[in-house]
Amino acid sequence: MNLFLQRISLFCLAFLFAVAGTAKAQTGLDFLNIGPNAQSLGISEAHTAVPLGSASVFTNPANLMLTESSALGLAYSLWIADTQITQASASVRRERDVFGLGVLSSLIDDFEARQTPGPSTGSFSVQYLALTAAYARSVSFLSVGGSVSYLYEQLFQQNASGYAFSGGITGEFLDQRLRIASAITNAGRMGELQNERTTVPARWRTGFDVNAVQISTVSGAEVPVVINLSADFVVPLQEEFIRDAGDDDRAIESGNFLAFGLQAELYDLVGVRAGYRTGETARNWSFGASVNVHPVKFYYSFIPFETGFGMVHSIGLNYSFNL
Repeated sequence: MNLFLQRISLFCLAFLFAVAGTAKAQTGLDFLNIGPNAQSLGISEAHTAVPLGSASVFTNPANLMLTESSALGLAYSLWIADTQITQASASVRRERDVFGLGVLSSLIDDFEARQTPGPSTGSFSVQYLALTAAYARSVSFLSVGGSVSYLYEQLFQQNASGYAFSGGITGEFLDQRLRIASAITNAGRMGELQNERTTVPARWRTGFDVNAVQISTVSGAEVPVVINLSADFVVPLQEEFIRDAGDDDRAIESGNFLAFGLQAELYDLVGVRAGYRTGETARNWSFGASVNVHPVKFYYSFIPFETGFGMVHSIGLNYSFNL
C-alpha cells in the first residue's frame, strides 16, 4: 500500500508539472531553456548572439568572448507555480580566450508527503541542478566555445544524474555592430528515474544581434542612445510528450519558434527591454529594465503569462572586473 501511495503521489506531481509548467509548459529539465538571467528574459530569450556576461555559459559559450573583461553574474527568478530558478556564474577573460563556470538550479518547495491515508508526514522539494564549465576562444572575427554540464534531478525520494554538452560560434561584422551566431544547447542524457529517463531538452538556435547608435541633441547637449535588435530561430531537437484526454500523444512545446528582442540604453546608464516570441506559448511578451552603476549592472524583468498563472519576476546583476 505504501508503494502504491508513493506512486500515486509521483503521478500527481508529474501531472502538476505538466499543467503548471508553462501553461503547456516547462517540465523537468526544461528549466535549462529558460533564460538564465533577467537580461535574457527581458528580450524573450532572443539571446544566441547577445553577450550576457558570464551567464553566456548557459546560452552560447562562444559569447563569453564578447565580454571585454572578467565577470560575475547572479540572478533569481520566481517562475510560475512558485518555482525558484537561481543562477550564479563567473568567467575569467584572457587576451584570446575565456574560462567560465556556472550553477543553475530550479526548486519547488513544500510538497506534502503521505505514506498512508491521513495527515501529512512532512514535506519535500523537487529540485533540478546544472553545474557547467565552459571555454571560448577567438579565431579572427569568430568566437567559438563549448561547455559541459553535470545534471542532477531529485523527485520525492528518487534522484538521477546525467550530462549535457553545448557549443556555439559567433561572428562579428560591420565593425562589431552586427553579430550572427548559432549554437546547439543541452545535448545530453539522463540516468533513469523511476525506470524512466527525463528528456534533456536539446535545441538548435540561430540568431543575430544588430547595434545602432543614435545621438540626438537636447538643449545643446548630445544624448547617446544605443539600440540593439536581436532575433533567434529556435528548433527543438528533443520533444517531450504528454497524453491528453483522447489518449493521443502530443508535444508539450509547439516546435520551432522565433524570438525577438529590443534593448535601448541611455548614457550607458539606464536601459529598457522588450521581447516577443511566436508559437504556441503562454508567454508571448516580456519586458525589463536595467541600471548601470559601473562596474555593477542591475537587471529586472517580468513576463505576463496569458493563462491565469500570474507573472514571472526576475532580478539579477553582472559585475565586471579585470584581473
